[in-house]
Amino acid sequence: MFHPRFHLLATLAALPLLLTACGGSGTDGSESGSPAVPAPQREEEPSPWSAAGTWDQAAFAWGLQTGDATESGVILSLRSTESTLSLALVKAEGEEWVSVDPGVQVTMSPGQSIEEPTEWVTRVELENLEPDTAYSCAFYAQDGKRRSPVARFRTALDDDGWRVLTFGGAHGFGGNYPWPSLSHAADQDLDFFMLLGDTVYADGSLTLDDYRQFWRTALSTQGLMDMSASTSLVATWDDHEVANNWTQDDLQPGQFDAALEAYREALPQREGPGGTGIWRILHWGKVADVFVLDCRGERTATDYLSQEQMDWLKDSLLQSDARFKFIMSSVPITDYDRYYGDLLAEDRWQGYPEQRDEILSFVADNSIPGVLWTTGDFHSSIISYVDMPGEGPGGDQLEVMVGPVGSTLGPAPYMIDID
Repeated sequence: MFHPRFHLLATLAALPLLLTACGGSGTDGSESGSPAVPAPQREEEPSPWSAAGTWDQAAFAWGLQTGDATESGVILSLRSTESTLSLALVKAEGEEWVSVDPGVQVTMSPGQSIEEPTEWVTRVELENLEPDTAYSCAFYAQDGKRRSPVARFRTALDDDGWRVLTFGGAHGFGGNYPWPSLSHAADQDLDFFMLLGDTVYADGSLTLDDYRQFWRTALSTQGLMDMSASTSLVATWDDHEVANNWTQDDLQPGQFDAALEAYREALPQREGPGGTGIWRILHWGKVADVFVLDCRGERTATDYLSQEQMDWLKDSLLQSDARFKFIMSSVPITDYDRYYGDLLAEDRWQGYPEQRDEILSFVADNSIPGVLWTTGDFHSSIISYVDMPGEGPGGDQLEVMVGPVGSTLGPAPYMIDID
């Protein structure tokens, strides 16, 4: 069982799931033989910041996104018809919002591959922020009156940080506009929100402008705008950001690069060490490390993850001293053989049994505690052991499959005997 150290919002309705863990733990998260002491709650934040000026919904139709918060920084991204902008930043101090110098110059670049762009995009990295602190920000047009919507985010805990974390996750944005579940979840002022893939269904796209159009639609949809305004995002991709169940051999020349550029342009994220730059790790003090995998961009006929990514994951898990290790995998790793057999096995971990066994056995053989797989793709919300107890190396590893935001519900919950 897992200690009640955090809430995980894992379903469409953002239903809190209280997880408990095996063994005892001290107040700092270290293992001990004493009974667990409840972790402290997050400090209250001020009421939402009332920024001066008016949100220009034509010039800033695609919201404002923040992503990959660290203890001292965050990435911002914005798409706008305005080419000259300034940034206002405030931080929470008690019951007030206090103005802070963002310390950056805003540079816009063309958002369309034509000579006279009608929209511009920018990516800004804020640094030298205080850990575990709420911030709010907005971009202003040159007149100083018209602005973007306000976005709130919270920096990560420092190395010794220890408190309850509240975060959410979802995947599958293929319908049910305007994604009201995200608007409801946004009211929770989460520490961060996981996007597990299929945030757009860009099937049929070939060019950069093709892919951008799908992201324009997604970013201007109310639910995602509300979520983006409420907390920082931690994103990975799945297949539909490029093409349905794609492999590199299926794509046209330049298609992969166009899809990746549009994806990075839309969702602020730090660039990781691998070939696509998508796999990376985010630290939230002693409470959690978040391992973001790329289960699509480096896949081959024989490897689900590149060997470089697999080695990185194993080394990083061994080095992590966080109480919980969340592994963001866009596609489930749970053994569904008795329900699905070989159906679409090549499109999930089950179709790559050697690598699946390699990582699950590595976690088991090294007795790495607190590993929890966080996945999507199946259009269902399921909490399960990765393997049946006693039947595989993942028999005591848990997976939380998050629910879809808009896609049709999958059949998995109706096929499983929960008794």
